[in-house]
Amino acid sequence: MFDDKFICPYCYEKHSTKDCVYKCSYNIPGSSKTCKYDFPKNADGTIPQKYVGKCMKCDSAKLSRFCPSSIRGGRMLEIPERACKNAFSIALVGAKQSGKSNYIAVLINEIKKKMSRNLNCSLMFCNQDTNVAYRNTYFKPLYENSVPVVGTDTHADAPPLIYSVDFFDPKSHKIKDSVTLSLYDTAGENFNTEEQMLCKTQYIANASGIIVLLDPLQLPSVRARLEGKVELPDKNNDTTDILNYVINLIRSFKKIKGNINIPIALTFTKMDVLARYDILPEESCLRSESEHIAKGAFVKSDFENTNIEITSLLENFLVDDLVSLIDTFTCHAFFGVSSFGDNPENGKLKGEPAPIRVLDPLIWMLAINKYIKTI
Repeated sequence: MFDDKFICPYCYEKHSTKDCVYKCSYNIPGSSKTCKYDFPKNADGTIPQKYVGKCMKCDSAKLSRFCPSSIRGGRMLEIPERACKNAFSIALVGAKQSGKSNYIAVLINEIKKKMSRNLNCSLMFCNQDTNVAYRNTYFKPLYENSVPVVGTDTHADAPPLIYSVDFFDPKSHKIKDSVTLSLYDTAGENFNTEEQMLCKTQYIANASGIIVLLDPLQLPSVRARLEGKVELPDKNNDTTDILNYVINLIRSFKKIKGNINIPIALTFTKMDVLARYDILPEESCLRSESEHIAKGAFVKSDFENTNIEITSLLENFLVDDLVSLIDTFTCHAFFGVSSFGDNPENGKLKGEPAPIRVLDPLIWMLAINKYIKTI
C-alpha cells in the first residue's frame, strides 16, 4: 500500500512506515468489531506499532497514515497516499507584504489554466482540506471578489496545500511521471528574526526547492524613485537579512559549512509597478509573459535573459550583496513576476488578475528535475 521511505508533505522530513501513526477505517454496520483480526487499538483510536505490519496486509479497510511530527504537536494530519510518492516540496519564503498568499492563489490557478494545457499535465488536490482551504482562503477573495488575499496570521498553524501533478505522454496520453506539490504559506512575521525562523520554518531545510519572494518596493533606491507616485508598503526586513536567515537555518539543520544544494529561486514581485513607472527598461522581457508556456517546454534562452535583466537591475538598485549571498546555493536563479498584472487601487483589483511569469520559478525547478523538457 505504501512506499517504505517517503518525504512527508507537512514536515518535509523523511519517514518510514515504522515512524508513522496509523488509523483503520474498519466498520461493519450492526457489528461492534473495530478490527477484522480483533487487534486492540490505543485509546485515541490509533493502531499499536506492533500490529502495523500485519494491518498493512489487510484489504478489508482503509489504513490512514499520519505525520508523526503533527501527532507530537497535538494534531493529526493525514498523509495522502499519493503524497508518499515523488514528493516535491516548495518552501515559500518572504517578508510581510511580499505577496506570498497572493502568489500562491495565482500560482495554483495558473497551473490549472495554463501549465496543464500547454505542458501536458494535470493538477489534483490530494485531500479535501487543501480543496476547501484554497477555494475559501485564496480563490474566492481574489477571483470572485476582486480583493487581495489577506496575509497569513502569524499565529496560525495552517497545514500546507498538497497537490498531485501528473505529467502525460503527448502521444499515448498515459501518465509518465508524477510529483506531489506541497506549498506552505507561512506568515511573513515568521521571517523577522533568525530565532523566529528556527522555531516556525524548520521545513525549509528539507524542501525540494525554495522560492524567495522579494518585494522591490522595499529596496531604498526603488522607494526613493516611487515616493509620492504609488502607495508604498511599510518598511520591512532587509531582503538580504531574510536570505541570511535562510542560509543559517539550512546550515544549522543540515550540519553543512559549504555550498547548499537546494535549488533556490530569488523572485522579485510587483514587476507591473516597476514597468508602469519605467524602472523596468521599455524593452525588458519582464514586461511580458515568458516563452515557456507558449512553447510547451522550459526555454533556456528566456530563462537566461531573465537572469541577466534581474542581475542588471540589482546592480542599479545597489544590492550587490544579494548577488554574492545567492552564490551560497549551488543551483540558483533570478525571476521577476507580477501576480496581479496591475496594482490594486483602494484595496480592490480592477478586474481578474492578469499575472505575468508567475509559473516561471516552478517550471524551472521542474525542468532541472527532468519533469519538463528543456529546449
